Amino acid sequence: MNYLIIGKMRIVFFLITLSFLACGTDQGSRDTYTYTARNESGVSIKVLAYNTYSSIPEEVIFTTILENGDEITKTFQDGLPPGRYYFRDFFGKSSGRSVSDSIRIIYDKLKFKNFNSKNCSGGERNPLNECVYQRTEEIFVFKVEDYENAEDCNGNCE
Repeated sequence: MNYLIIGKMRIVFFLITLSFLACGTDQGSRDTYTYTARNESGVSIKVLAYNTYSSIPEEVIFTTILENGDEITKTFQDGLPPGRYYFRDFFGKSSGRSVSDSIRIIYDKLKFKNFNSKNCSGGERNPLNECVYQRTEEIFVFKVEDYENAEDCNGNCE
């Protein structure tokens, strides 16, 4: 009779162990994100990235320079559990530093345009608009129209 109880206990122990192994740590699959920024504006541009929630919100956390005709592509593979990648990461993350939530595009030191990632604002001309740019592969092209529609900075773009 003791052998019957011990046998049942072994079976229960085996089933419990098996159920833990079956659960595993499956946290999803890893996605690879490929983001490209291309400058077809007709002038050189500088992208200044800011994190307005930092202790110094006006501090530039990352700068990207694109000459006319240049393009930059960055690839990111997320970890587990899966995360996301957006243009705010593309323009504002360097060696683990804070991700930007706003950028200033400076066109040839003459004009500028500000964008932020709040509330999906700015339509498709805002590279930080996560409602528009959220796929695993995205291309944002700075166009001549962007330069023409930017604000004159009167010599004080930065």
